[in-house]
Amino acid sequence: MIIAIISATVLTLITPTLYEHQLQSASRFVDVGWMWDKTSSDPRYASSVDVQWDDVHRALRNLKSGNQDLKVGLLNFNSTEYGSWTQLLPDSHVSIIRLEYAKDSITWQTLYPEWIDEEEETEIPSCPSLPEPNVRKGVRFDVIAVKLPCTRVAGWSRDVARLHLQLSAAKLAVASSKLNHKVHVLFVSDCFPIPNLFPCKNLVRHEGNAWLYSPDSKALREKLRLPVGSCELAVPLKAKSRLFSVDRRREAYATILHSASEYVCGAISAAQSIRQSGSTRDLVILVDETISDHHRRGLESAGWKVRIIQRIRNPKAVRDAYNEWNYSKFRLWQLTDYDKIIFIDADLLILRNVDFLFAMPEITATGNNATLFNSGVMIIEPSNCTFQLLMDHINEITSYNGGDQGYLNEIFTWWHRIPKHMNFLKHFWEGDSEEMKAKKTQLFGADPPVLYVLHYLGLKPWLCFRDYDCNWNNPPMREFASDVAHARWWKVHDRMPRKLQSYCLLRSRQKAGLEWDRRQAEKANSEDGHWRRNITDPRLKTCFEKFCFWESMLWHWGENNNRTKGSPATVTTASLASS
Repeated sequence: MIIAIISATVLTLITPTLYEHQLQSASRFVDVGWMWDKTSSDPRYASSVDVQWDDVHRALRNLKSGNQDLKVGLLNFNSTEYGSWTQLLPDSHVSIIRLEYAKDSITWQTLYPEWIDEEEETEIPSCPSLPEPNVRKGVRFDVIAVKLPCTRVAGWSRDVARLHLQLSAAKLAVASSKLNHKVHVLFVSDCFPIPNLFPCKNLVRHEGNAWLYSPDSKALREKLRLPVGSCELAVPLKAKSRLFSVDRRREAYATILHSASEYVCGAISAAQSIRQSGSTRDLVILVDETISDHHRRGLESAGWKVRIIQRIRNPKAVRDAYNEWNYSKFRLWQLTDYDKIIFIDADLLILRNVDFLFAMPEITATGNNATLFNSGVMIIEPSNCTFQLLMDHINEITSYNGGDQGYLNEIFTWWHRIPKHMNFLKHFWEGDSEEMKAKKTQLFGADPPVLYVLHYLGLKPWLCFRDYDCNWNNPPMREFASDVAHARWWKVHDRMPRKLQSYCLLRSRQKAGLEWDRRQAEKANSEDGHWRRNITDPRLKTCFEKFCFWESMLWHWGENNNRTKGSPATVTTASLASS
């Protein structure tokens, strides 16, 4: 077989005129003219990968099309490789599919802008169009083979040509799959295809750099209806109606707690907010062995189905750093008794029902910064092979911020934007005008709520006294301070049963830390004046630990303690652009 292919290649080099004539007569669907014009080639689409024909043959050898010969469509292969295909599949109809290149002006930043006008105040966001594959009407393929570029340098997956070719393959597969016609897609690439466009659960064979998929045409069709990038909203902010999924038993909200019990109260309040929004979907929480039986019982009482996991260490993290175990989030993909998961961080509240997000595919999320998504709220589709994909590359891929969010953004570069109202960050940016600050404050307190999800960055409400947002007393944290948002969280708390409220009591050490910050703010005579307020929170005088004389901790606080040790939650501002 290989000898025959090599012979065909030599023949091509010696007698190009004869060979082109043979090409045009070898297939009834050939459209080759543009492919041979080397002056029109685009380096963005060029692939240096060496096609391993033995691997391709092994990947395809079990494919049949009833009693008929296979119809194979080629995308992004050159003329020499076309000849090799005809030698490899002598009894098949091999055709070259015409595809015009995307405009040079379309960059990844064009498809994934940092900001769009979600509320359509000044413009209606729109995405650029990518050229469609050009095939004759009625032509159907059994196999669509695509040669994908892959540079193997940082950011290789954020490639317009690579995305264009895979979307084109998906469109061809959907067009050929009508009337239950079975279609396969073969990628030749040293890099894995887009994992949420061609999921590994549809991977039939992987031989070397040949990846053969049997795609779910219905799921693929739904994905192709979405915007090509985050340049448009996949879920309109002001939709008159919402799509809802069908099999609610196979859908769940999920979160994760590992390495710290300080988030137990947050997870309890998040669960209660989901129920208060009217959702009846399952609630699943992943916890590790550091979460005590006492806290697990509290989580179960709040509605969470508790599942015990083994933590996954971030191999690039410094030991004992905040992000050392945050790759444990990958365990979410092992929840295979569910088809869809809405992941939520444990430091947020659901203010309005977001069950309609279950109708969205993986990965659906809000924008974060640059071309990236925020993983604090995201839709995923559990799959053991996706979990394995994540694990296989943890030593190879570097997260831009050292967290799981950065890592996931390197794997899932093709994602779908939802409005920021569905993961609204409690944060006042340095560049926010007074008008913008007032608008955010109004959104935090609107009743009935306007926001769907409110994400609490900075020091968490349950780790502050209820009287005011303790972020005011800590200079680096003031950008996260909002008494209105703080009060909103406590409204949810007050609607919880008293038994659940007991999981939100303050430890003595936390009380000391809060008083230390208050005294520092008093020394600095902070303009906001929150340090002057009297504390009426009954938790101040409630003690559930053996040692209750927290005031004595302050005698040497500045010598042996720092604010991070006083409150582990101070590091969680990484939600802005990380885990």
